[in-house]
Amino acid sequence: MIKKALKFAEEKHKIQYRKVSGEPYIFHPLGVAGIIRRNKDSHKINELVSAAILHDTLEDTDTTEKELRELFGDLITSLVKELTTDAEEKERIGKKEYLAKKMSDVDKMSSWALVIKLADRLDNLSDLKECSEKFREKYSKETLFIIDSLEKNRELSKTHKRLIKKIRKKLDELK
Repeated sequence: MIKKALKFAEEKHKIQYRKVSGEPYIFHPLGVAGIIRRNKDSHKINELVSAAILHDTLEDTDTTEKELRELFGDLITSLVKELTTDAEEKERIGKKEYLAKKMSDVDKMSSWALVIKLADRLDNLSDLKECSEKFREKYSKETLFIIDSLEKNRELSKTHKRLIKKIRKKLDELK
């Protein structure tokens, strides 16, 4: 299943590159998948790693929900949907408020999806050293707002707490 997800994501992201580093975009989902693999013990680890690899396909490519469901089943499709940003809602209330609200709501983001989203944030932080100071500061403040909101408003698992601790450490290193 992981190989199938990797092949699919490579194809879907083949003409995309990371804004800051200029690297092929596929390196990001692979980075997120690696963080999941290193930090999460689960009987569904293959599904979680596959969802991590596919997490941006609905949002950033021409992939359809139907296509994901046919190829990867309900669980992976559901996780990818949970990780997909509602552009209208984000625009309406602002990105950091949208993410803090969505990530704090167990009805909008399951525990498994939250693990992937935190791994996504952690991987994104690795690019910040190459960003402008203004963007780095903005993204860092946004991330702190989100994780502070999570810690205040949601019951967190050991894995969530471990990833948040790593995010805080990475933010400290960027100062």
